[in-house]
Amino acid sequence: MQSDDDAQTQDKLTQAQLTAIENEIKSSQPLTSQLLPISALLHQYSTTAANEQQQSAGFIQSAQFLSTKYTSLRRVRGDGNCYYRAFLYSLCEHLLLRNSNNNETGGSKEFSRIKTTIVNSLKWVCQFGYEEMTIDMFHEELVDLFDFIDVSAADNNDKSASTAAGATKDESNRNNAQQQLHSKLNEENSTSDYCTWYLRVLTAAQMKSNPDRFLPFLLADETNMMMDIPTFCSREVEPMGKECGMVTVAALAECLGVKVVIEYIHSEFLRGYFATMD
Repeated sequence: MQSDDDAQTQDKLTQAQLTAIENEIKSSQPLTSQLLPISALLHQYSTTAANEQQQSAGFIQSAQFLSTKYTSLRRVRGDGNCYYRAFLYSLCEHLLLRNSNNNETGGSKEFSRIKTTIVNSLKWVCQFGYEEMTIDMFHEELVDLFDFIDVSAADNNDKSASTAAGATKDESNRNNAQQQLHSKLNEENSTSDYCTWYLRVLTAAQMKSNPDRFLPFLLADETNMMMDIPTFCSREVEPMGKECGMVTVAALAECLGVKVVIEYIHSEFLRGYFATMD
Protein backbone atom coordinates (compact mmCIF):
# COMPACT_ATOMS: atom_id res chain seq x y z
CA MET A 1 0.00 0.00 0.00
CA GLN A 2 1.38 3.40 -1.02
CA SER A 3 2.16 5.81 1.83
CA ASP A 4 1.28 9.51 1.77
CA ASP A 5 4.97 10.37 1.32
CA ASP A 6 5.25 8.04 -1.67
CA ALA A 7 2.13 9.54 -3.19
CA GLN A 8 3.46 13.07 -2.74
CA THR A 9 6.79 12.07 -4.27
CA GLN A 10 5.02 10.54 -7.26
CA ASP A 11 2.89 13.66 -7.69
CA LYS A 12 6.02 15.83 -7.67
CA LEU A 13 7.70 13.60 -10.27
CA THR A 14 4.61 13.70 -12.47
CA GLN A 15 4.39 17.47 -12.20
CA ALA A 16 8.10 17.77 -12.99
CA GLN A 17 7.60 15.66 -16.11
CA LEU A 18 4.65 17.78 -17.22
CA THR A 19 6.62 20.97 -16.62
CA ALA A 20 9.57 19.60 -18.63
CA ILE A 21 7.26 18.71 -21.52
CA GLU A 22 5.62 22.13 -21.38
CA ASN A 23 9.01 23.88 -21.37
CA GLU A 24 10.19 21.77 -24.30
CA ILE A 25 7.08 22.70 -26.29
CA LYS A 26 7.57 26.38 -25.46
CA SER A 27 11.20 26.29 -26.56
CA SER A 28 10.45 24.56 -29.86
CA GLN A 29 7.03 25.93 -30.82
CA PRO A 30 6.10 29.63 -30.88
CA LEU A 31 2.51 30.45 -30.00
CA THR A 32 2.02 31.23 -33.69
CA SER A 33 4.61 30.82 -36.42
CA GLN A 34 5.67 33.27 -39.07
CA LEU A 35 3.90 32.90 -42.41
CA LEU A 36 5.04 29.69 -44.14
CA PRO A 37 4.53 28.60 -47.75
CA ILE A 38 1.80 26.00 -48.16
CA SER A 39 4.50 23.69 -49.54
CA ALA A 40 5.73 23.28 -45.95
CA LEU A 41 2.70 21.10 -45.29
CA LEU A 42 3.49 18.83 -48.22
CA HIS A 43 7.13 18.65 -47.16
CA GLN A 44 6.09 17.60 -43.64
CA TYR A 45 4.19 14.56 -44.86
CA SER A 46 6.51 13.71 -47.75
CA THR A 47 9.46 13.16 -45.41
CA THR A 48 7.65 10.67 -43.19
CA ALA A 49 9.51 7.43 -42.36
CA ALA A 50 9.03 4.57 -44.83
CA ASN A 51 7.01 2.44 -42.41
CA GLU A 52 4.46 5.23 -42.18
CA GLN A 53 4.25 5.96 -45.91
CA GLN A 54 1.02 4.06 -46.46
CA GLN A 55 -0.73 6.01 -43.72
CA SER A 56 0.81 9.24 -44.99
CA ALA A 57 -0.53 8.85 -48.52
CA GLY A 58 -3.84 10.40 -47.57
CA PHE A 59 -2.10 13.27 -45.78
CA ILE A 60 0.04 13.94 -48.87
CA GLN A 61 -3.03 14.00 -51.12
CA SER A 62 -4.76 16.34 -48.68
CA ALA A 63 -1.74 18.65 -48.61
CA GLN A 64 -1.59 18.66 -52.41
CA PHE A 65 -5.28 19.53 -52.58
CA LEU A 66 -4.90 22.35 -50.06
CA SER A 67 -2.01 23.78 -52.10
CA THR A 68 -4.51 24.42 -54.89
CA LYS A 69 -6.61 26.58 -52.54
CA TYR A 70 -4.04 28.36 -50.35
CA THR A 71 -0.58 29.86 -50.72
CA SER A 72 0.52 30.02 -47.09
CA LEU A 73 -0.14 28.88 -43.53
CA ARG A 74 0.79 29.55 -39.93
CA ARG A 75 1.48 26.83 -37.38
CA VAL A 76 -0.02 27.21 -33.90
CA ARG A 77 1.33 25.65 -30.71
CA GLY A 78 -0.51 22.42 -29.93
CA ASP A 79 -1.25 23.10 -26.28
CA GLY A 80 -5.01 22.52 -26.27
CA ASN A 81 -5.68 26.19 -26.94
CA CYS A 82 -4.66 25.98 -30.58
CA TYR A 83 -8.08 26.58 -32.15
CA TYR A 84 -8.92 29.62 -30.03
CA ARG A 85 -5.41 30.99 -30.56
CA ALA A 86 -5.61 30.41 -34.32
CA PHE A 87 -9.04 32.07 -34.42
CA LEU A 88 -7.72 35.07 -32.51
CA TYR A 89 -4.65 35.48 -34.70
CA SER A 90 -6.48 35.00 -37.98
CA LEU A 91 -9.28 37.38 -37.00
CA CYS A 92 -6.86 40.11 -35.90
CA GLU A 93 -4.60 39.75 -38.92
CA HIS A 94 -7.55 39.73 -41.31
CA LEU A 95 -9.06 42.84 -39.75
CA LEU A 96 -5.70 44.62 -39.62
CA LEU A 97 -5.04 44.04 -43.32
CA ARG A 98 -8.56 44.95 -44.39
CA ASN A 99 -8.65 48.02 -42.18
CA SER A 100 -5.20 49.09 -43.42
CA ASN A 101 -6.20 48.92 -47.08
CA ASN A 102 -7.89 52.10 -48.24
CA ASN A 103 -9.12 50.24 -51.31
CA GLU A 104 -10.76 47.41 -49.32
CA THR A 105 -14.53 47.84 -49.43
CA GLY A 106 -16.21 47.36 -46.05
CA GLY A 107 -12.99 46.70 -44.12
CA SER A 108 -13.46 49.54 -41.65
CA LYS A 109 -17.16 48.78 -41.25
CA GLU A 110 -16.53 45.12 -40.44
CA PHE A 111 -13.81 46.03 -37.96
CA SER A 112 -16.13 48.51 -36.21
CA ARG A 113 -18.91 45.90 -36.00
CA ILE A 114 -16.73 43.25 -34.38
CA LYS A 115 -15.01 45.72 -32.07
CA THR A 116 -18.37 47.07 -30.88
CA THR A 117 -19.50 43.50 -30.18
CA ILE A 118 -16.39 42.86 -28.09
CA VAL A 119 -16.55 46.17 -26.22
CA ASN A 120 -20.19 45.55 -25.29
CA SER A 121 -19.67 41.88 -24.47
CA LEU A 122 -18.64 42.28 -20.83
CA LYS A 123 -22.11 43.16 -19.55
CA TRP A 124 -23.62 40.50 -21.80
CA VAL A 125 -21.47 37.58 -20.58
CA CYS A 126 -22.10 38.61 -16.97
CA GLN A 127 -25.75 37.68 -17.53
CA PHE A 128 -24.63 34.03 -17.68
CA GLY A 129 -22.92 33.65 -14.33
CA TYR A 130 -19.59 35.40 -14.77
CA GLU A 131 -18.35 37.94 -12.24
CA GLU A 132 -17.37 41.24 -13.86
CA MET A 133 -14.46 41.78 -11.47
CA THR A 134 -13.10 38.32 -12.33
CA ILE A 135 -13.15 38.64 -16.11
CA ASP A 136 -12.74 42.39 -16.57
CA MET A 137 -8.96 42.28 -17.11
CA PHE A 138 -9.33 39.62 -19.82
CA HIS A 139 -12.02 41.61 -21.58
CA GLU A 140 -9.89 44.74 -21.31
CA GLU A 141 -6.92 42.92 -22.87
CA LEU A 142 -9.01 41.99 -25.92
CA VAL A 143 -10.36 45.54 -26.22
CA ASP A 144 -6.81 46.88 -25.99
CA LEU A 145 -5.76 44.49 -28.76
CA PHE A 146 -8.48 45.86 -31.01
CA ASP A 147 -7.44 49.40 -30.11
CA PHE A 148 -3.91 48.46 -31.17
CA ILE A 149 -5.23 47.19 -34.52
CA ASP A 150 -7.29 50.35 -34.98
CA VAL A 151 -4.32 52.65 -34.30
CA SER A 152 -1.95 50.57 -36.44
CA ALA A 153 -4.37 50.57 -39.37
CA ALA A 154 -5.03 54.31 -39.08
CA ASP A 155 -1.29 55.02 -38.89
CA ASN A 156 -0.69 52.87 -41.96
CA ASN A 157 -3.42 54.66 -43.90
CA ASP A 158 -2.02 58.08 -42.91
CA LYS A 159 1.47 57.12 -44.07
CA SER A 160 0.12 55.65 -47.31
CA ALA A 161 -1.85 58.80 -48.05
CA SER A 162 1.08 61.14 -47.39
CA THR A 163 3.79 59.29 -49.33
CA ALA A 164 4.53 59.49 -53.04
CA ALA A 165 6.40 56.20 -53.06
CA GLY A 166 3.29 54.29 -54.07
CA ALA A 167 2.43 50.66 -53.57
CA THR A 168 5.90 49.57 -52.38
CA LYS A 169 5.82 51.92 -49.39
CA ASP A 170 2.22 50.96 -48.69
CA GLU A 171 3.18 47.29 -48.61
CA SER A 172 6.10 48.03 -46.31
CA ASN A 173 3.80 49.82 -43.86
CA ARG A 174 1.40 46.89 -43.80
CA ASN A 175 4.23 44.41 -43.27
CA ASN A 176 5.49 46.46 -40.34
CA ALA A 177 2.01 46.53 -38.78
CA GLN A 178 1.70 42.76 -39.28
CA GLN A 179 5.04 42.15 -37.58
CA GLN A 180 4.04 44.28 -34.61
CA LEU A 181 0.84 42.26 -34.28
CA HIS A 182 2.80 39.01 -34.59
CA SER A 183 5.18 40.05 -31.81
CA LYS A 184 2.30 41.09 -29.57
CA LEU A 185 0.51 37.76 -30.02
CA ASN A 186 3.65 35.72 -29.37
CA GLU A 187 4.48 37.05 -25.91
CA GLU A 188 4.34 34.21 -23.39
CA ASN A 189 1.71 34.48 -20.63
CA SER A 190 0.47 37.74 -22.05
CA THR A 191 -2.00 39.09 -24.63
CA SER A 192 -2.55 35.86 -26.55
CA ASP A 193 -3.34 33.81 -23.44
CA TYR A 194 -5.58 36.48 -21.90
CA CYS A 195 -7.53 37.01 -25.10
CA THR A 196 -7.73 33.27 -25.78
CA TRP A 197 -9.38 32.71 -22.41
CA TYR A 198 -11.85 35.53 -23.01
CA LEU A 199 -12.79 33.91 -26.33
CA ARG A 200 -13.60 30.81 -24.28
CA VAL A 201 -15.89 32.94 -22.11
CA LEU A 202 -17.63 34.32 -25.21
CA THR A 203 -18.05 30.78 -26.52
CA ALA A 204 -19.57 29.56 -23.27
CA ALA A 205 -21.87 32.59 -23.02
CA GLN A 206 -23.09 32.03 -26.56
CA MET A 207 -23.97 28.43 -25.73
CA LYS A 208 -25.71 29.45 -22.50
CA SER A 209 -27.66 32.18 -24.30
CA ASN A 210 -29.23 29.65 -26.68
CA PRO A 211 -29.16 26.23 -25.00
CA ASP A 212 -31.72 24.66 -27.32
CA ARG A 213 -29.38 25.38 -30.23
CA PHE A 214 -26.43 23.49 -28.77
CA LEU A 215 -27.76 21.00 -26.21
CA PRO A 216 -28.59 18.19 -28.70
CA PHE A 217 -24.92 17.96 -29.67
CA LEU A 218 -23.48 17.52 -26.17
CA LEU A 219 -22.49 14.12 -24.85
CA ALA A 220 -20.45 13.27 -21.76
CA ASP A 221 -17.24 11.51 -22.79
CA GLU A 222 -17.29 8.73 -20.20
CA THR A 223 -21.00 7.87 -20.08
CA ASN A 224 -22.07 8.87 -23.59
CA MET A 225 -25.10 10.52 -21.99
CA MET A 226 -26.41 14.04 -22.43
CA MET A 227 -24.58 16.80 -20.58
CA ASP A 228 -26.21 20.10 -19.66
CA ILE A 229 -24.78 23.34 -21.04
CA PRO A 230 -23.33 24.77 -17.76
CA THR A 231 -21.58 21.48 -16.97
CA PHE A 232 -20.19 21.20 -20.50
CA CYS A 233 -18.90 24.76 -20.39
CA SER A 234 -17.25 24.35 -16.99
CA ARG A 235 -15.54 21.13 -18.09
CA GLU A 236 -14.81 21.58 -21.80
CA VAL A 237 -14.90 25.28 -22.68
CA GLU A 238 -13.74 27.51 -19.84
CA PRO A 239 -10.55 25.68 -18.72
CA MET A 240 -7.41 26.57 -20.66
CA GLY A 241 -5.91 23.62 -22.49
CA LYS A 242 -9.25 22.03 -23.40
CA GLU A 243 -9.50 21.20 -27.10
CA CYS A 244 -12.17 22.88 -29.20
CA GLY A 245 -14.84 20.79 -30.94
CA MET A 246 -17.29 21.54 -33.72
CA VAL A 247 -19.97 22.72 -31.28
CA THR A 248 -17.66 25.31 -29.74
CA VAL A 249 -16.34 26.31 -33.18
CA ALA A 250 -19.90 27.11 -34.21
CA ALA A 251 -20.69 28.96 -30.97
CA LEU A 252 -17.69 31.29 -31.21
CA ALA A 253 -18.30 31.99 -34.90
CA GLU A 254 -21.95 32.82 -34.20
CA CYS A 255 -21.05 35.00 -31.22
CA LEU A 256 -18.86 37.29 -33.33
CA GLY A 257 -20.83 36.91 -36.55
CA VAL A 258 -17.96 35.59 -38.65
CA LYS A 259 -17.44 32.69 -41.04
CA VAL A 260 -14.98 29.92 -40.18
CA VAL A 261 -13.68 27.33 -42.65
CA ILE A 262 -12.23 24.13 -41.20
CA GLU A 263 -9.86 22.19 -43.43
CA TYR A 264 -9.54 18.68 -42.03
CA ILE A 265 -6.59 16.52 -43.08
CA HIS A 266 -7.09 12.77 -42.69
CA SER A 267 -5.02 9.71 -43.51
CA GLU A 268 -7.79 8.67 -45.90
CA PHE A 269 -8.11 11.53 -48.34
CA LEU A 270 -11.69 12.53 -49.08
CA ARG A 271 -11.87 15.42 -51.54
CA GLY A 272 -14.24 18.10 -50.37
CA TYR A 273 -14.43 16.89 -46.77
CA PHE A 274 -14.39 20.37 -45.33
CA ALA A 275 -16.70 22.32 -43.06
CA THR A 276 -17.84 25.91 -43.14
CA MET A 277 -19.37 27.67 -40.15
CA ASP A 278 -21.47 30.72 -41.03
